Amino acid sequence: MRPDDPFFFDPNLPTPQFRSPEEAQQVLDLLVELMAEAGIDPETIYAFKTTGGLLPSETAFTPDQESDWNAAVREYQEKLQRNKPQ
Repeated sequence: MRPDDPFFFDPNLPTPQFRSPEEAQQVLDLLVELMAEAGIDPETIYAFKTTGGLLPSETAFTPDQESDWNAAVREYQEKLQRNKPQ
């Protein structure tokens, strides 16, 4: 992330400022759509969206991030079990 990165910072402002929360949500929504189109599994997409954009990578999560990710995955799996036809 650099000050001239238009993904994170508003390029129309004279000094680097993060985009508004509304714009950030629009970006997350777009990424979720692209992830689905790319065939990313629904569990990962759900956890990504639920955690506000966390995604496993080569760099480790902080303990709090890992806890949030795992909770989101468990929540997704529980929802699947509840909605599973009997």
